[in-house]
Amino acid sequence: MFMFGFQFIGAIEDKSSILDVVEIYWLIPIMMIIIPFVYFIRIKLMDKLVHGIDLKKINAELEEYERKELEQLNSATEAPK
Repeated sequence: MFMFGFQFIGAIEDKSSILDVVEIYWLIPIMMIIIPFVYFIRIKLMDKLVHGIDLKKINAELEEYERKELEQLNSATEAPK
């Protein structure tokens, strides 16, 4: 959509004879920033709203497992004394 709009404006204001060659040099860096940002937002929304995945809850569970694992390691090393 963005690329089409960019080319449409370039076609309307035809001041140069090289239409697409120069515009693509402007378009590539812009799209390199916009596409990953939009894709990241889309993934976050899909995970949370469609799949019901809450990353904060997953991180809390992982921290709890790590804490329990450390407690088991500490109790196992302290027992032989």
